[in-house]
Amino acid sequence: MRLSRRTVVLAALLAGIVLLLTTTQTWVRASGLGETSALQSVEIAGSDIAQGVAAMGLVVLAGAVAVTIARRVARLIIGLLMVGAAVVSGWSVLQVILEPEEASLAALGEVTGTTEQAQSYELAPAVWAALAASVLLLAAALVLLLGSSRWEESRRYDSQASAAPGPGEGEPEGDAAADEADEFDLWDGLSAGEDPTEGRTGP
Repeated sequence: MRLSRRTVVLAALLAGIVLLLTTTQTWVRASGLGETSALQSVEIAGSDIAQGVAAMGLVVLAGAVAVTIARRVARLIIGLLMVGAAVVSGWSVLQVILEPEEASLAALGEVTGTTEQAQSYELAPAVWAALAASVLLLAAALVLLLGSSRWEESRRYDSQASAAPGPGEGEPEGDAAADEADEFDLWDGLSAGEDPTEGRTGP
């Protein structure tokens, strides 16, 4: 089933928001810092160990908004940017998941004032949510790259289908026909100087 522009935009917006929000939350809990540390447990936020993820979230939000009015070539460029943002954010999150002690070393040292490693590291739910958001973003970006070329097919009303019915023909269901046209696609037509009501003979 072909995904509409609205679905792709909403998916990208959701991914960008989740990436931004999760970086403000705890990603790693470091425990057992030793006798030289005044703290025995430290919670490290995503923004402290994966600073690029928040930046990618902002890029995604801007790109998702731009998709609502972008033409075909612009959508391809935005799609490439979103793929890059998904790869960068996903790789950053994976590094934290695979090596939390290495990723947390600098942030942990700033809190404790030492270079001593913690005895245990626990991953918080927010880091998994960030990984899921990166995967969702990658999927939305791929749909934008591979499927958006077909969106323009629905941006014009078919003049024959929208014409008044001939003798003996039933009244067309206007609401159903209008639903088939993505409102983003209609904006594309209007921005290009097209009249979406062209070809209609009745009110």
